[in-house]
Amino acid sequence: MKTRGYIDLFLPRKLAYHVKIVLASFIIAILFRVFSGYDIINTETAFLIVLLIIQLELFLWLGLVFFANLKYTTPNEYVKKALLRLALFFAMAFFISIVIYTIALTAIFLITRQDLSLMFPQILETELKGMLIGAGSGYLLGSIAFIYFQWTDALKREQKLKEEKLTFQYETLKNQVNPHFLFNSLNTLSSLVSKDVELSEQYIQKLSSIYRYILENKDLDQVNLKRELEFVKDYFYLQQVRDNGKIDLEVNVEDPERFEILPISLQLLVENAFKHNMATRSNPLKILIELDEKNNCVSVSNNLRLKTHIEDTSKLGLNNLSERNKLITGKEVKVIEKEGEFKVIVPLKK
Repeated sequence: MKTRGYIDLFLPRKLAYHVKIVLASFIIAILFRVFSGYDIINTETAFLIVLLIIQLELFLWLGLVFFANLKYTTPNEYVKKALLRLALFFAMAFFISIVIYTIALTAIFLITRQDLSLMFPQILETELKGMLIGAGSGYLLGSIAFIYFQWTDALKREQKLKEEKLTFQYETLKNQVNPHFLFNSLNTLSSLVSKDVELSEQYIQKLSSIYRYILENKDLDQVNLKRELEFVKDYFYLQQVRDNGKIDLEVNVEDPERFEILPISLQLLVENAFKHNMATRSNPLKILIELDEKNNCVSVSNNLRLKTHIEDTSKLGLNNLSERNKLITGKEVKVIEKEGEFKVIVPLKK
C-alpha cells in the first residue's frame, strides 16, 4: 500500500483513511463539548467520540454507494442529478443516526442498570437538541465538502471533454480530407465521367453529402442515429463503386431515429475495417451493423482477413472514440475480437 507523505500522515493509504476519521471524530467531539459548556474529560465525551467514528465510517461508505454511479458530464448536469440523491442520503443518514444513537444509549442504560423507562424522556429533554445540532452541523460541513469535490471533478471532466472534442474535430477533418482519400475518390470519379454520366453524378452527390455531414456535425456531441447511418451508407457507396463485389454492408437497425450517437463514430469503425482487412470478390469483406435495443447499443462487426502491412494511421481510432463515449455517455465502447470476427459495441442514448 502506497503512502502520499504528510497527506496520509506517512501511513499506508487505507490505514491513514481510518486514522483521519478517528482524529476528525475526536476534534468534533471536543469542540462540541467545549461550545456546549460541558466537561471534556468524562465518559460522555468518550461515548460521543465512539458514536462519531461509527457514523463517519458508515456515512462515508454510504455516500460512495449513493454517488459512485452518478453519471454526468457538466457541472449543471451534476447539480440536477445530485440534489435528489443528496436529499435521500440525508434522510437515510439521519434515520441511521437515530437508530445508532438509540442502540448505544440503550446499551449504556443496560450496563449501568438504569431504568429504561427513563431513557426516552431523557433523550427528549437533554439529548435530542445536542444530537440534532451535532448531526446537522456534520451533515452541512460534509455536504459542502462533498459537493465541492464533486463539482471540481465535473469541471475537470468538462475540460477534458472539450480537449477530446477538439482533438476529435481536428483528426476527423484531417483524416477525411486527406490526400489519400481525395485521390482515390477523384480518381474513381475521373474514370466514371467518361463511362457513366448518371453514376458519376450520383458519386458527386454522395461525396458532397459526406463532407456536408462532417462540417455540420463536427461540433456536436450527439447526432440522430438515422443520420449517422445515412452518412455511413454514403461513405460505403463511394467505397463500393471502387471495390464492387469485394465489400458488403448489411444494416439491421429498426427505427434508428429513436437513438442518438457520437457523430462520425460508425463511419470510423467501417473505415477501420477497410484499412485493416483484405477483400476479394471470392472472399469479400462483410460488415454488419446491428442494433441491440435492449442494451441501448449498436455494434459494427466484420470478418477478419488482416492485411500483412497496414498503412500508418493517426492512432485516433478506438481510443479517442472510447474516451469521448465515456465522457459523454458515461459508458465505454466494447471491443470483442474472436476467431474470424472483430466487433465494436458503441453505447447509444435514447
